[in-house]
Amino acid sequence: LRATQSDCDALRESLEEEQEAKSEIQRNLAKANSEVAAWRSKYETDAIQRTEELEEAKKKLAARLQDAEEQVEAANAKCASLEKTKNRLAGEVEDLMLDVEKANTLASQLEKKQRLVDKQTAEWRAKCESLAAELETSQKEHRAYQTELLKLKNVFDEGVEALDAMKKENKAIQEEINDLNDQ
Repeated sequence: LRATQSDCDALRESLEEEQEAKSEIQRNLAKANSEVAAWRSKYETDAIQRTEELEEAKKKLAARLQDAEEQVEAANAKCASLEKTKNRLAGEVEDLMLDVEKANTLASQLEKKQRLVDKQTAEWRAKCESLAAELETSQKEHRAYQTELLKLKNVFDEGVEALDAMKKENKAIQEEINDLNDQ
């Protein structure tokens, strides 16, 4: 956009220079026309003496006039070309401005979507942290229950061993009692 604007500024400066050149050429043309008029009046007063000089001057003026007219035509053609370029660049600038406006609108929409995604991410992160805390608490409870279960198993195993020992002792006592009863 800046490059296009600088090109446009350069074309404006060029157009102004051409317009100044055109003005200069028109002044030269006006000057040449005034010189032609002066030569005519001089010719009328000194017609016989200066006929050859006037013809020579007339030819020179005609050549200068033709050069001036060619310069004016070239300047006009250049002005027309610059005007076309200016119009084309103005159209391109409008297109670029529309593109910039669309890009800004899209960027704004994307920012809104990003904020929504960030909000959802924060909510999910909070849920994850909450679930992680619950998992850690559950794992601690699980370990505590496992420790308690292990202790209870040990107590149970000791109880079973004690029961077996008692059964053996009871059996031995029962046998003694039976032996004593038999005697």
